[in-house]
Amino acid sequence: MKLSRNNLNEWVGLYLNDLEDFGENQDRLLTESVLNNISKLITESKQDMVTIIQESINKGSKDNKEILKDFLLYVKTSQDI
Repeated sequence: MKLSRNNLNEWVGLYLNDLEDFGENQDRLLTESVLNNISKLITESKQDMVTIIQESINKGSKDNKEILKDFLLYVKTSQDI
């Protein structure tokens, strides 16, 4: 399944579930907050989704950058399987 506006929330849910399953629960609230915020930006914007995520990575805090980069890696890795 490719990442798109239509299935973004599904990808976020899968990512958060995997975080929970693999014991990184301490960062789950921060991760959930960052991904929910980016989801809202993407939903409300007419810009390309990847552009919005890349801009958020470039302008975000260190934690936000790491979360978004890890999320994109998760999606890419999942698509390659």
